[in-house]
Amino acid sequence: MVEKAREEQSETIVLTFDPHPRQVLFGDASGLELIQSMDQREASLAETGLDHLVIQPFDRAFSRLKPEDFVRDVLVEGLGTTTIVVGHDHRFGAGREGDIELLRACGESFGFNVQHIPPHIEGELTVSSTKVRQKLRSGDLAAAHALLGRKHAWRGEVVAGDGRGRTLGFRTANLEATETHQILPAEGVYAAQVSLVSEKKIQAGSAVEPKSWGGMVNIGPRPTFDRVGDRPTVEAHLFTTENPDLYGAELEVVFCERMRDIQKFEDSDALILQLKSDAAQAQRILGYDSNHGAR
Repeated sequence: MVEKAREEQSETIVLTFDPHPRQVLFGDASGLELIQSMDQREASLAETGLDHLVIQPFDRAFSRLKPEDFVRDVLVEGLGTTTIVVGHDHRFGAGREGDIELLRACGESFGFNVQHIPPHIEGELTVSSTKVRQKLRSGDLAAAHALLGRKHAWRGEVVAGDGRGRTLGFRTANLEATETHQILPAEGVYAAQVSLVSEKKIQAGSAVEPKSWGGMVNIGPRPTFDRVGDRPTVEAHLFTTENPDLYGAELEVVFCERMRDIQKFEDSDALILQLKSDAAQAQRILGYDSNHGAR
């Protein structure tokens, strides 16, 4: 779309919706799994050279717009569309009645062009958000990353934990999702790159340097210590000697490789030995030299 706009000397617009239509139409967000938060989507789209992002509030009234009314009111009169680019299976309007053929017919009436993107095949799979979610849930990061064209990233706010990591010699940042419905990979221990997104909630005078760290991340229960039924946690151990105070900060975790399943250990000593092994493995994956510095 960006390339086409440059040829036509026009501007590019992406139209998206918020909140997710499922939350409005069905009133049930259980099981909703977003691959990116809205902030992440904005950042990703900005990298393409996009001129404008329009976030259309999605409510009951908007959901009842007939396909033809949506085209006229939003695409033509609202956005001044000259060319529309949509995916091969795109549907729109009340009841998902609108399809590519209807869009082309509207284009003839209102004077805009329609381009559709054919299915994209990666390996033997047609790329889709459903398949990305399946690969993430199963812990197959390599396949998920191939479908995404990038590594999966998740954001969370640093909250108070029980301090046990400090007593083990592996201080961790306990993270709570900033977007409730954003999908996490399967439970396990991961090598990850962690960066500071926002420190707006950190007290004045406690700015954090640097802004990015290598680390290892535990997703799931802590069977060596937790009771059965305790809520799974997301804990990030950062490879830094600075021990920055990150409480209240928002961090982005980029999952690089899944190293192992969650395990229960006989005692703290056995866990510490495994954590040391995990750290060494994660540092190798992330490209750290023998002095634990990033290459």
